[in-house]
Amino acid sequence: MRGWSRAGLLLGIPGWLLAAAAAAVLLESPGPERVLTAALASIGLLLTWGVGVAVRLRYPERRLGSLLFLLAAGLATQVLVVSSDPYLFTLGRASRPAAEVLLVWVMLAFPSGRLPGRRERALVLAAALAVLLLWVPSVMFSTSVPLPGPFTQCHPDCPRNVLFIVDRPELSKALFVAFRAFGIAILIATAFVLFIRLRSATPLLRRGLGPVLVASIVRTVALGFILALGQSGYAYPLTLWAVPLAIALGLVRGRLYTARTLQRLVGGLRGRPDVRTLRDVMAKALGDPTRSIAFWLKETSRWVDPDGNAVAVPYPAPRDGRVATLLLDAAGTPSSALVHDVALLEEPTLLEALTSSMQLALESHRLDAEIGASSLREVSAVVAERQRIERNLHDGAQQRVIALRMKLSVVGRLLQDDPRRAGQLVGELDGDVDALLDDLRGLAKGLVPPSLVELGLPGALREVAHRAAIRTRVEIDEVGRCEPAVEQAVYFCCLEALQNAAKHAGPKATARLTLRRQANSLEFSVSDDGAGMPATRHAGAGRGLINMVERIESVGGRLEIDNLPGEGVRVAGTVPCSPSVQGLSRGREAQARSPAMSSDARSPVASRTQT
Repeated sequence: MRGWSRAGLLLGIPGWLLAAAAAAVLLESPGPERVLTAALASIGLLLTWGVGVAVRLRYPERRLGSLLFLLAAGLATQVLVVSSDPYLFTLGRASRPAAEVLLVWVMLAFPSGRLPGRRERALVLAAALAVLLLWVPSVMFSTSVPLPGPFTQCHPDCPRNVLFIVDRPELSKALFVAFRAFGIAILIATAFVLFIRLRSATPLLRRGLGPVLVASIVRTVALGFILALGQSGYAYPLTLWAVPLAIALGLVRGRLYTARTLQRLVGGLRGRPDVRTLRDVMAKALGDPTRSIAFWLKETSRWVDPDGNAVAVPYPAPRDGRVATLLLDAAGTPSSALVHDVALLEEPTLLEALTSSMQLALESHRLDAEIGASSLREVSAVVAERQRIERNLHDGAQQRVIALRMKLSVVGRLLQDDPRRAGQLVGELDGDVDALLDDLRGLAKGLVPPSLVELGLPGALREVAHRAAIRTRVEIDEVGRCEPAVEQAVYFCCLEALQNAAKHAGPKATARLTLRRQANSLEFSVSDDGAGMPATRHAGAGRGLINMVERIESVGGRLEIDNLPGEGVRVAGTVPCSPSVQGLSRGREAQARSPAMSSDARSPVASRTQT
């Protein structure tokens, strides 16, 4: 996030300079109308450039951010119409229809920045030709530039038209009327094409296209009146704001959809569905029944569906709007394929989460197959591996999904009452989704959480507390490194305990996480001052509590869970910890990479408060 802030600052500097230059040009002559005009122009430039910065940082592979930068630069040149210099004045007026062409391009190219089909390319080309063949000649055959713009305050005593060739007023008027009619037709066609795309779009793309379609309709109606009446007032700059605002809203809705999809996907995989049901889990999570799974049979060199029927996989080229993403085995050869909509390629975060989750589920089924063909000793090892995957999924990715779901429910409640706080929480979803992706990647590869490897147990637990859905006070000593199995057991036990506290302690409760070393053992505890767990749940010992006990006992430790209704819950454990040569080496490397996480480790650290 710190790198993002630095990159955002650097990318934002040109936008501020453009806005400041536009305001300076407009304020050359004093007056309240000039002040209002300068404010509208600066806000529009900053809004367009700011959305471009957000798109560039979040989706660097998309061209949409560069298009928005280009649009902001085109809008900035329009303020030159206040200049008394004939060349600058003509440039400012001529840039207005060029900016409209860029605006049509941006709307049709959303969300990737690339025009998706022939219709879109034809519309942009038609808009550009209308400017070159109708607008420019109409200016060349008239002594004045037609249609005063929103910043033009010199009418009728404006500087001379430097593009003027010969005075043909009738021809100029006819060309200008044709340009108006053609411009309105192009805007209507743009809205119509977006509407067609919206009807056939997948749920993910529909959430982003909806606001852009509404903005396009508003812009079409407003500009239609401007072209028909020959005057704009402040309708032009105000309706221009609708497009970048709609793009920003579409991107936020897409992120919310990604978060909810991850929640449904991990929730559907938690019950370990069979191979045939995996297809339905994926389709339901993504809200698209056309999603499917295919398996590669090495013996016959063909793709088959879960029922064993031969199927054609759209790879590497898309076919009928669908494309396949291959899942590779340990040897790097294709083992299965996820067939999905091409639009999903524009959401690499969601696609990566989907492939990691499905690969994990399919790997679990592969282990089941090995159980039936192995000896008793091999069966025990495979069962242990499958239980490890299930336990890590429950204690890691599932806990993050639950926290994500709680944060989404809070966002839903705050959208009406406190939109600013809701926006802050939506901004935090990026970090939550990225953390979930790290867990899914690690689980798919059979690895431990990256933070545990790089930062050691103290740093990893601080990160867990920082991301917890309950306000957590941290008291952690620098305990050094232990055997990886011991560190993993303590890490996942504390993660589960904090998640239970967030679910059962109550909205105003706080938690406390401690970790200290006593001779050759580690002592840790997670406690809260909430309402405690329901008595039925504690007596029944749910899967999460059983996992905690089994993890700690598997490394030779002991765990105590004290439930006091009305006073809170305390989970405390002790595990043996002999220094690990591998762990110490990793600890020194992590300390060298992140000294800030290692300094002053004995002082209590209070995590940020989350609602």
